Amino acid sequence: MRKAQNAVSEKKKHRPRKTFSIMTVSLTWREYREQFKASDQEELHFDATDKKDSTRRYLGRFIEGWLRWICLREGIVLLIEKTQNHDRLLLELPDEVRPLTWHFVLFGKQKTVNFTSGREVSFSIDKGNFFLHGSGLLDRYTDDFTDTGPFLFVTIFVQPKVLRSFVSDSSEDSPPVLKHLIRSSESACYKRVGETSLMMNALLQQILQCPYKGLTKRMYLESKAIELLALLIEEEAEIHQGEAQAALLDLDYRDRIHYAQEILLKNLTNPPSLMELARQVGMCDYNLKRGFKEVFDTTVFGYLRDRRLERAQQLLLEPWMTVAEAARTVGYDSHASFTTAFKQKYGVSPKAYQMSARK
Repeated sequence: MRKAQNAVSEKKKHRPRKTFSIMTVSLTWREYREQFKASDQEELHFDATDKKDSTRRYLGRFIEGWLRWICLREGIVLLIEKTQNHDRLLLELPDEVRPLTWHFVLFGKQKTVNFTSGREVSFSIDKGNFFLHGSGLLDRYTDDFTDTGPFLFVTIFVQPKVLRSFVSDSSEDSPPVLKHLIRSSESACYKRVGETSLMMNALLQQILQCPYKGLTKRMYLESKAIELLALLIEEEAEIHQGEAQAALLDLDYRDRIHYAQEILLKNLTNPPSLMELARQVGMCDYNLKRGFKEVFDTTVFGYLRDRRLERAQQLLLEPWMTVAEAARTVGYDSHASFTTAFKQKYGVSPKAYQMSARK
C-alpha cells in the first residue's frame, strides 16, 4: 500500500506543468468598438458634475480597463486610457482624416505599422515616448500591442482652428511653424515619434492628478493641455528651422556634446537641469538630447545616472564609507532611490556589494 502511495506521489511530482500561450487577436477599429459595446460596462464618475467628462469602464473578452474623454474648449479633447489586454492585440485602423494628435505613452509599449504611399513603415512607442501627427489624412495603420499591459496613455486632440486662434494675423495662411502641422484633408499628415521631456512629463502628471472638479477642473486641464502644445510646437519649430540635424553631426556640434559631458562629470552631485545644460553649451534642449543619443548611445540623464553609480561603486570600496554617505556624495537625496538604481545596474544592493568587496 505504501509503495502504491509513493508511486502516485512520484507521478504527481513529475507531472508536466500546464503552459498557457497568449493568443493574438486581430480586430478592425469597428470590431474593436463593437467589443467594447458588447462587453460588461460600468460607468465611473471622476466628476459627476461635468457632462462633458465621460468615463466608461470595460470588462470585455479581450480587454479591461477604462477610457476617460474630457471635452475642453471647442476643438480640444483630452483622452486618458488605462487598460490591460488579455491577449496580444492587433488593431487595424483605416485611412482617416484626423485632427492634430499628441499621443503620450506613460506605461506600456506598442508597435505601429503605417502604410504610406504603398510603403510599410514601422516604429515602436515605449514608455516615455510620444507619437505626434498633424491634421490631414492619416494612412491606414496597425497598432500591435505585443505586450498585454498594463497601458496608460494620455492623448490630446486639437482642431486646426484652435492653433490658428493664437495667430494675430487674420490671413488664411498658417504661420511657417504651423504649416507642416496643419494640412488639408487630401494631404498626408505629418508624423513624428519623440521623447517626452521632464517638463512634459510633469504636465502629464498634473493632468492625471488634477485635484479639481467642475469649471475649475476644466480651466486647469485646458491650461495644462495648452502648455503641452506650446512645448511641442516650440520643439517642432526648432526641428524645422534646421538648427541641427542629428544625422549629420559636424565637428563643432560634437564638441558641444562632449562639453556637455564634461559639465555633467564635474557636477555629479548637483548637475544642471537639461535646459540649463543646453544653454551652457549653446544648444537647444532637443538637439542636445538627440546629439547625446547619437554620440553616447544613451540619454543625457541615463549617462548621468550611470556615471553616478560607477562613482558610488568606487566609493563603497573605501573602508570608511557608508552606503548613505556614498548616495549623498553622488547626488542621491533618497536612500531608497539609490538602492533601487544600484541594484538595477549591478544586480545587488549597495550594502551587499560593499560587504562582498570587504571580505
